[in-house]
Amino acid sequence: MKRIFSFAYFLFALVLFTHCSGNRPDAKPLEQIVADINAKCPQMIDSETRIDGIEIKANNVLAYKYTLVNLSAASVDTSEFRKALWPGLLAIIRTNPELQELRNRQTIFEYDYLDKQNQFVYSFKILPRDYTP
Repeated sequence: MKRIFSFAYFLFALVLFTHCSGNRPDAKPLEQIVADINAKCPQMIDSETRIDGIEIKANNVLAYKYTLVNLSAASVDTSEFRKALWPGLLAIIRTNPELQELRNRQTIFEYDYLDKQNQFVYSFKILPRDYTP
């Protein structure tokens, strides 16, 4: 649970930093925001998780890349991992006012996790149908 709250706090801080709302006169294009954030990566979120960067993919997909720095893929129960993180990720996307512009754009959010040896652990893909009432 600690990891979920740390992640939620980080995502919230990231959103505040990026000013994603297109209604602001000083809002930057999403490409510039991604470049600014990536200039500060990699960055530790908590003692277990490092954000390695984000990228804009084709078809309105925003992809976050993470490394679980103390885990090996073989030791992760992916079912439990999904159960632990999915509700927090979804709640932030659904309710954070700073993500309204991305919700309006029907953005797809991807969260990709690798282990300490750069091996794939899990990938979340949150579609508009997941966060739209």
